[in-house]
Amino acid sequence: MKVKITVILFLVFFVSCTKETIRFDIPTREIYNASMEAFENRKYNLAIEGFKRLVFEHPGSELIDESQFYLAESYLNIEDYGNAIVEFRFLIDNFPESPYLDDASFKLGLTYYRSSPPYYLEQGTTEDALKVIDRFIVHFPESEWVDEARKVREKCLDKLSRKELENGKLYYKLGHNKSAEIYLNNMLDTYPSSSYIDEAKFTLGLCYKQLDRNEEAEQIFKQLKEKRGPFSEKADKEFEELNKSR
Repeated sequence: MKVKITVILFLVFFVSCTKETIRFDIPTREIYNASMEAFENRKYNLAIEGFKRLVFEHPGSELIDESQFYLAESYLNIEDYGNAIVEFRFLIDNFPESPYLDDASFKLGLTYYRSSPPYYLEQGTTEDALKVIDRFIVHFPESEWVDEARKVREKCLDKLSRKELENGKLYYKLGHNKSAEIYLNNMLDTYPSSSYIDEAKFTLGLCYKQLDRNEEAEQIFKQLKEKRGPFSEKADKEFEELNKSR
């Protein structure tokens, strides 16, 4: 038993001695350098420890906004989205002249998007992401992040549009074609660039068919079959069936 206790105590002592830490009894610049080294080596928890100490204990440092940005970025990299949002927002609200303002503004929108739930759940976070990204594109049109921001924007719109589409499809399957029509038309009007447009149109055509609004259904199916997209074959079959029934 004494031998086991001795081994356990040795292991505890060894682990505590080898745990990586950043010294804080050194100049601010060296704390920053050590934190950045940890960040660049993907030791994000260690970087967070250093940047937090620098931000909270040296608020007058010329490195404060840069440290604030990398603190937020470290949280983003470990997928701690709640803290990342708080820290990016702190930089945006408190350092309006920072050269990291556009980076933080884009990364805030990206963080909201990455933290958003699957399309079938409540999409408040996705809507927040879209608002932040839209604001970023307006305020920083020359930023290096604009192209990436537009990609994130499209992903947000796709997720929101898919929720509308799936609601419409569900009502169609349940036989509530008027309700399905409302959801599908709203999706088509609100998200005209969605990658789910053809599926929404095809489902809307099926609704019109069930409602005996054959001319409207035929118009949709004709458009889809001529487009030669993913629903062209199905639309062609529906179009031919409608014409045979005349």
